Amino acid sequence: MKTNLLFNPKQCLKEHYQLQQQIGNNAGRQTWLAQDLQSGEQVTVKLLAFNPQMEWDEFKLFEREAAVLKQLNHPRIPQYRDYFSLNQKIGAGLCWFGLVQDYIPGKSLQQLLNEGKRFTESQVRSIAKQVLEILIYLHGLNSPVLHRDIKPSNLILGEDKQIYLVDFGAVQDSAAVEGVTFTVVGTSGYAPLEQFWGQAVPASDLYALGATLIHLLTGVSPADLPQQNLRIQFREQVSINSQLISWIEALTEPDLDLRLSCASQALDTLETGRSICYPLESVYPPFSTRIKLKKSLHQLVIKFPAKKLFFSVCILVFGFKLILCIGLCLLFTVISFSTLLSGVYTMVNFFTLIAGNLDSLSWLVISIVVFLSSLIFGQKTLKGYSEIKRGIDGFILPNFCAYQVTFDKSSFFVCDQFNFHLLLSEIQQVSSDYFKQAIYLKTRKKNYCLAHYLKPSEVNWLVYEIKDWLADC
Repeated sequence: MKTNLLFNPKQCLKEHYQLQQQIGNNAGRQTWLAQDLQSGEQVTVKLLAFNPQMEWDEFKLFEREAAVLKQLNHPRIPQYRDYFSLNQKIGAGLCWFGLVQDYIPGKSLQQLLNEGKRFTESQVRSIAKQVLEILIYLHGLNSPVLHRDIKPSNLILGEDKQIYLVDFGAVQDSAAVEGVTFTVVGTSGYAPLEQFWGQAVPASDLYALGATLIHLLTGVSPADLPQQNLRIQFREQVSINSQLISWIEALTEPDLDLRLSCASQALDTLETGRSICYPLESVYPPFSTRIKLKKSLHQLVIKFPAKKLFFSVCILVFGFKLILCIGLCLLFTVISFSTLLSGVYTMVNFFTLIAGNLDSLSWLVISIVVFLSSLIFGQKTLKGYSEIKRGIDGFILPNFCAYQVTFDKSSFFVCDQFNFHLLLSEIQQVSSDYFKQAIYLKTRKKNYCLAHYLKPSEVNWLVYEIKDWLADC
């Protein structure tokens, strides 16, 4: 279907918008530069033809774009103006829908790339900061908005030298993710894997921004660059500050848990110049973590959630603990009772010996030995019971139950549900165990485990936060 013949320059739509120049044309879609006859200002009119051959999702996305744009108010996002439909006579037998926005005079970054422009490091930094400021606004709304299609062609360098984010045709708001179905959108090379799985999150827009910056620096589309373990390989093709390279690699990290998770964190890291080691050691809460951390000047509180294990395993372990405790209590009761009888028997034999019954001397010796052995065995049983109970609690607590670790400056101790209290001055080192993915507090005498079987990103994050807080003590 040749849609480029349906509308013509000077044609007036809704007696309101006079078409001037076609600036975009795809199957069933047209984009026009037009003049608002009421205000005299130039506007952009996007038109979508509704026909039996089109995918229903296309129309849903077009309607969603209009609904979302109507709620946005940001100086570097084209302002929504109108949404309308045209009757079939005007659209040559098709029903057309129109979306009107402010026109942004300038060129897209893709146009500049096509013209051979190469962007400097300072220009790329400026573009990144401006886009992140827009994303902070979008992601921070009460109903967060995900653009889902950030790429050079959707970033306009205006005549005022500011960057504008346009084309919200792939936009997703919170209402769109409440159902069970998703519209999969995005551009190959710029969209991360989770977006193609229908699971876009704010960090997905960060990935697209990182891929866009790689395109600006190398002049090559990310889809045409080599990849290794799903990571875009571009280090060898640029000569820029290594910190900026690491930062872009952190944006384009395939693993959501290791990728910078929100626009404000990404902007803070870029502006402060905080070094980022690659693979990224996350100093921010990983995307999927359920661990809660609350930090203030005087206190650091870490709340660990209960692990999602099978209920039957929980019953088995707790049942084992109950049987063991009951058995040990019964054993100690029997031993204590036998010790008491042994003591009485020893006293009887002692008085018998005084009465002159020397044959009872051997019984006295035996009774004393039995009495002392019973006392020693009873103490060992009590100590063993305590050790076993502590060991079981140490296993059950971090693997089954929710618990909390608290560092407090005012009282100078760290306490948790493992029943130990430490002076902060005793802590010599905060370390992690690679194999158990555990966190330890090392003192001169002993190592104390705060948590284990965490994700690597959670370990990196918590170790950083604890060290950072203790450094101010």
